[in-house]
Amino acid sequence: MIDFHSHIIPSIDDGSKDFDMSLEMLSLAVSEGTKYICATSHYIPGEIEQDRDLYDKRLSDLSKFCFRQNIDINILPALELYMHPELSRLYRERKIWGINNTQYLLIEFPMQQFPVYTEDVLYELRLQGAVPVIAHPERNFRIGKDISLISNLVEQGALVQVNAGSLRGIYGKDIKKAAEKLIDMNLIHMVGSDAHDNRRRNAKIKEAYEVIRDKNSELYNWLIDNEKNIIEGLSVETLPVKYKNKRKGFFGLFK
Repeated sequence: MIDFHSHIIPSIDDGSKDFDMSLEMLSLAVSEGTKYICATSHYIPGEIEQDRDLYDKRLSDLSKFCFRQNIDINILPALELYMHPELSRLYRERKIWGINNTQYLLIEFPMQQFPVYTEDVLYELRLQGAVPVIAHPERNFRIGKDISLISNLVEQGALVQVNAGSLRGIYGKDIKKAAEKLIDMNLIHMVGSDAHDNRRRNAKIKEAYEVIRDKNSELYNWLIDNEKNIIEGLSVETLPVKYKNKRKGFFGLFK
């Protein structure tokens, strides 16, 4: 299994507080069967802007600690980018980086909003060869009320990462239901723990994979077949979005 979203690098954002906590988080990940974990530290333009040299040093140090303590896991570089009008420029200037330094960019929306410039920013990124990956859309209030907001982005070329904790119900019933709807509609392409600590927001992802397997075996098989392709920077062909009770309305719009 691959964990595509975690905050395991210590003292660099609101995730792990120190190396001891990081090692406990990674030990739990290994016990779950995780082979690769993406260290998606926050990047918020104008607020939290990761310095690449510092980021790389702490990732390297953490990998060395894992080796010394026989924690068998591969830590991959990545960022969790906050949706912002400047993302296209930052990517062009190589100030931000994707999952394992590939074209796959993990992007987080504000929890309560769906920014009006979203489609423009994602379009500009795709023109540069990037593949936007929307982080935990099930936790977004607007998307929870209107799933077409995310299905439209996927049909335009974006991918989706779901939080394992959402499927375990740690964020509440509504978010769990929204995550399950994403499964039903083939709107999940990656699973992430979004681990921030070694307690409630931990690195467990196995149960989430099991939920996906039980609810949508075709989607589960797609995830298993393609997760390694993503970290290697290969293109993936997504499953078609499933719509229920879709009727064609006036001027070809769907109601």
